[in-house]
Amino acid sequence: MSSKLSKILFSELRIYLLTHLGLSFSDKQELELLKKIGLAIKVFGFENIHEFVQWLVENDLTGQQLESLASYLTVGETYFLREKKSFKFLERVYVPRFIQEKTKENKNIRIWSAGCASGEEAYSIAISLLRTIPNIKDWNITILATDINPVLLNKAKKGIYTKWSFRNNPDWFFTKYFEKVGDNLFQILPEIKNMVTFAPLNLAKDIYPSLLNNTNAMDIIFCRNVLIYFSQEGIREVTNRLYKSLIHGGVLIVSPVEMSNLISPKFAKINYEGYTIYQKGIIEKFKEKTQKIRLPKLTANYKSLQSHPSQLVKKRIKNNPPIKAIEKISDYEQAIRMFDQGFFEKTESILTNLLSEDNENKKKIISLLAKTKANLGKLDDARILCDKGLEIDKTDYSLYYLTATVMQEQGKDEEAISSLRRAIYLDHNFVLAHFLLGNISIKKGHNKMGKKHLNNAINILSRLDSEDIVPESDGITVGRFTEIITALIT
Repeated sequence: MSSKLSKILFSELRIYLLTHLGLSFSDKQELELLKKIGLAIKVFGFENIHEFVQWLVENDLTGQQLESLASYLTVGETYFLREKKSFKFLERVYVPRFIQEKTKENKNIRIWSAGCASGEEAYSIAISLLRTIPNIKDWNITILATDINPVLLNKAKKGIYTKWSFRNNPDWFFTKYFEKVGDNLFQILPEIKNMVTFAPLNLAKDIYPSLLNNTNAMDIIFCRNVLIYFSQEGIREVTNRLYKSLIHGGVLIVSPVEMSNLISPKFAKINYEGYTIYQKGIIEKFKEKTQKIRLPKLTANYKSLQSHPSQLVKKRIKNNPPIKAIEKISDYEQAIRMFDQGFFEKTESILTNLLSEDNENKKKIISLLAKTKANLGKLDDARILCDKGLEIDKTDYSLYYLTATVMQEQGKDEEAISSLRRAIYLDHNFVLAHFLLGNISIKKGHNKMGKKHLNNAINILSRLDSEDIVPESDGITVGRFTEIITALIT
């Protein structure tokens, strides 16, 4: 039987992949796509590509199934210090200036490798920081590396590579930062490996920026050779969200082939030796959304409508609901809307003004402002606000959790653990506290304790509906959160 699909089924497949994975395939890529799909069918228990695609477009796959499918559709081939100009910019321009601007009390740097594949990029970032930052042990460094492909993530976590991953690099590079563990096998040194945290994340479907997955307040985001898989609309959507994940002045680094006007226009552009770096710094404009009247589609009867324009008017009125009166909302509700949309600077301004007033929602304002400050990277301010909120209500477990996320970002793990234990004492079923406590424990080498808390989180989630939103989670569903935690345990 031919492996070629009907035009309708192939179109449905493309729409499915675009909607659920953000992956865009053109008509010209039909043979390439079908070849990749053909490699995946047996994993899902099918023998026939037609039956598999039909099943695929008719069903909602779990996050793990989508990630498994993505592993066949994306290319994870990369190598260390790929596209050297980006690392040259990092080492010679951005980090030196960054060091000068940081105070003794605020030696934090947060970097996200979005679409990290098998880990070469993330470890290259860590090595660049080692080469650039004096007294690096005095710094609190976060390098988050995410990918949708679970196979590549597992390889990245092991940190073992062949010489092919070091091509275009001098011999001293792998002899200095790696140790030989087999015939043509080299493992990244532990001190470099421990600088990077790997986690699953779907750029098309998952939520970011978020304190939950640590994608907030980033100084630098590497998102290279990832956007090429997205549609034009997908590129704009993803880069808009990456913009919100950066602090003011933070930079987005993409591949040279991805530099285009499709990237969010909110970014300012820096030219570095012909390489475009995207920087957050343009003043955001906030506009109220107005309802647009859509014109009816042109049909075969359009000529008859031309001779009877009243019919066109009637059809337009019938198809469009009446325009509603502009809804009046309070400043606090406006702040919530701004926060949900990722406009943290605007949120901060509104809430700061509200806090100066005698307001009955003072604790709610403090809590949201603390979370906003954390998303802006103003960790000391966020911690002070958490303390003020707890002075009002010492039983607010969500504030203890927020305090813990801030202290973890500041490298104060023991204080974070103490705060999380208080949160769990106040609410034994507070799933986010178990999740974060599990992560910190594993990070500190307490694997048994860490897995215990992660399993506690899964047990709590198992009592909820998979489509429910996890409380305090920025909108992640129970089902997706369960999949993420399960991936961390296995």
